[in-house]
Order: sequence, then C-alpha cells, then structure tokens
Amino acid sequence: MKGISIPDHRIHHAYLVIGQEEDLLRQMAKDFVIRLFHKSKKEESEEPEDSLSLRIEKEEHPDLIFVDYQEKENGEKKSNISIDQIRQEVKGTVDISPKEGQYKVYVLCHSDKMTVEAQNALLKTLEEAPEHVIMILLCENENKLLDTVLSRVVRVYVGDMPIEKQWKLLQEIPALRALPAFLKEIAHKKQEEMQKYAEELGQLDGQELYCFLDIILRDVLCYKSTKDHHLLYGQSARESITAMAEKYSYWTLGQWGEYIERYKEGRAVNVAQNYQILDFFLFLSNT
Repeated sequence: MKGISIPDHRIHHAYLVIGQEEDLLRQMAKDFVIRLFHKSKKEESEEPEDSLSLRIEKEEHPDLIFVDYQEKENGEKKSNISIDQIRQEVKGTVDISPKEGQYKVYVLCHSDKMTVEAQNALLKTLEEAPEHVIMILLCENENKLLDTVLSRVVRVYVGDMPIEKQWKLLQEIPALRALPAFLKEIAHKKQEEMQKYAEELGQLDGQELYCFLDIILRDVLCYKSTKDHHLLYGQSARESITAMAEKYSYWTLGQWGEYIERYKEGRAVNVAQNYQILDFFLFLSNT
C-alpha cells in the first residue's frame, strides 16, 4: 500500500487517492493531514502533537474540511455531489485563510460521484487555488473523473496496481519518460548533462522515481534472460531496454538494484535525491 507522501522540498496542492475501501481512503487522508499539520505548525503554537492529532482523527480541526454526500429531506443520502454543493462548500470558502496553521485541507469523499457540472466547477479551484489550499479527492473509479481534473492531481493508488498501469502513469511524467533513453546513452553523456538531469529528477516524488527504476531494471533483466520483448512492461521504451540488456552485465544490473535500495535508505535520512541519482549515473557511465 502506498501512502500520500509529503516530500520535504515540495507539497502538491491536489491529490487523487484511488482505492476500493472507503474507510481506508478516509484514514489515509487524515494521516496525511496529521503529518502535514505537524510539519507546518506555527512556532508560537503550544498545542501538544497528540492533541492536534486527536482533533484531526475526530474531524474536529477547523482547517480540515470534509465534503461528502448531503442528506435529503427524508434523511437519506444523495447519490451524487452537485455543483451547488461544490460552490457552497469548496469554492465559497477557499479564499478564507486557515484559522490555525499554514494550510487548509479539503477532503472530497466519493469524488467520482461528482456530476460533470460539479467537476467543472471544481476545476477552476484546482487551477487557481490559493497557496494555503490542498485538495484530497477520494474515489473508487478514476475513469468517472474528467481528464481535465485528472491532469491537475497527483494520483495515489491504495492497494496493488498492475505494473503495466504503473508504467503507463509514470510515463506521463516527462522527466521519467526520458530516463530509459538517457540510461542507454549514458556512456556518451558529459558530467554536466548528468548533473542537470539528476537535478531535474531530484524534484520528483522519490517513490515514483524508485518505482520507475525498478520496472526498467526488471525489464532489462527479463530481456537479458529470455530475449523475448513480449514479456516487457515498458513496451514504449523497448529499444532502450533491449539495448541496455545487451550492454550491461548481470553484475552491473545487480549493482543497479543495490543502488535503488541505497536510495531508499538515503531518503530515510534525508540525503538529497539529486546527489543519489547522480552517483548512480556516474557508476553506470563507467561500467
């Protein structure tokens, strides 16, 4: 299971958390808010962290707003989220500053149940949200959301996701899309080029970068062993993957795997990601 990550150097302003267990999605959102509010708590605040966490868990914090199905007059829940609800509960309040901290977080439950009109109303907020606003959209089926909405959120999947889908989503990130070809030609790259690209990759979410490197490594090893390109997950980078399989030895690929593990350890102790990836580039260019 993947949690919503908060890189120290960058906090995204819109997340889409996708999964089948409603309670788990809601809890993940609250766990995210707990970490975020602890990190951004005003210095003059004397509230103990346990007290802050408890208010978030109970959904009693004024800077945490949940948007969910409204009740009908007969007490039953509505089956969708309307444009009027988005206008009243989101658009009508986003410009109000946080009451206690640096951020105000909106959690939109069942976001895939928003009407098309509601999604279009939300879109304007996603495009022009104030700096203090963070949106977390929870949903079961991302395919029910407009492409324009999907293009403005960072997607987080709860539970296992097919590797083919991971590859497809990660390929949408321009810096990652260029990675297989860069690794194939790395022996011909100047150190300045490697450093510049490492700095670009250093701005990405570490989990996404490590995941992509893992898939590339898996495909290179697979092709090296089988010579069957039909078994590759990264079909869009097949030329680069097969070339690396021919070029790199099993020892080199084993070291590649060890580098990925060291990245994860380095991330845990806040080693800068761009330095870690540059170290990997330099190793690979000399093999």
